[in-house]
Amino acid sequence: MKKIVLVVMVALATAGCSGPEQRGDPAAAQAAQQRLATHPTLKTLVEGAKREGALNLNWGLHARPNSDYLFDAFKQAYGLNDLKITVTPVQNFNANAAKLLQETKAGAPASSDALLASSEVMYRTGAGSDALAAVDWEQIAPWAKGAVTSDRKAVALLTQFGEFTYHTNLIKPEELPKTPQDLLKLGKPIASTPFASGFAQLGGLDKAGIRTYLGQFKPAGLIGCAELNRVASGEFAGLWMSCGKHLADVFKDTGAPLETTVLSNPTSASFYYMGLPKNAAHPNAAKLWITWLVTPEAQKLLFEHEKADNARLPGSGTAKQIAEYEAKGITFTHATYDYVGQNPALYDTAFKDELVKLLTAR
Repeated sequence: MKKIVLVVMVALATAGCSGPEQRGDPAAAQAAQQRLATHPTLKTLVEGAKREGALNLNWGLHARPNSDYLFDAFKQAYGLNDLKITVTPVQNFNANAAKLLQETKAGAPASSDALLASSEVMYRTGAGSDALAAVDWEQIAPWAKGAVTSDRKAVALLTQFGEFTYHTNLIKPEELPKTPQDLLKLGKPIASTPFASGFAQLGGLDKAGIRTYLGQFKPAGLIGCAELNRVASGEFAGLWMSCGKHLADVFKDTGAPLETTVLSNPTSASFYYMGLPKNAAHPNAAKLWITWLVTPEAQKLLFEHEKADNARLPGSGTAKQIAEYEAKGITFTHATYDYVGQNPALYDTAFKDELVKLLTAR
């Protein structure tokens, strides 16, 4: 078991140490040059980004906190070799959004030129405040069609779906639960996250049913989304609910004995979004960064390294994974930014706080 933990930790620690293949992709650079030749607005943004000379980001994907492979490819794509990209690692979307709201209220420049957040956090920040700019994203980047929110305040980066991630040596195929109720009878040490991720939309249950379920589910411990090394080591037999199949797939690539399966039906797929703060210090560079991340070549990089991309864009690997589950009869709700706005009862913060208390009060 110790060997597995070491392999996982070393692999994740070196994830940002890109080799020549990650540092540059001639085909991707050629695609970028073709876009520049046919989109005058994009050319103007490149010139503006060069004048700005910098891009500041509070940034952190859960699978690969170090996104050097993305920054390198982005700079190469638009000939921005002199652009200074300063990254502050942040994986707490709530804290990141709260910081932006404080900066906006104070009239201060945004510490991050682009906001990265989940569907729910981005909706609260975009629709519920004056912190994000409405941008004609599809005019700048027609390839972003399908990723832009109805109010034009955010662009979807990738899709994630989680459910039950488990240690394949500790839970045999014949033991694997098929439903959330089966998991209650598993008799194995199962961890959870401390923020009740996903439970508010558990299998189509009403609020009373979800309260009852969380009263019965007794996690053996509470861990963070990216702490799957604690499952890989055998400390826990699984994580319920996990924060994304893609996270387990990143660990699995290092040799960790992890798999993810969907227990709830219906279940949901959520999104990471990007938005432009109104008080961004480098808006041209930020617009370029956001629109580049939904290009086919950037999405390919995301799926290669993060094991997730935007299921709403053509050629998506995540969309194929979702389709495989749908072929088995699983129904997915796409919990987009707009879906959050249309279903306020599902995202009631008081109810979410209640679920957190039920989950953590052991």
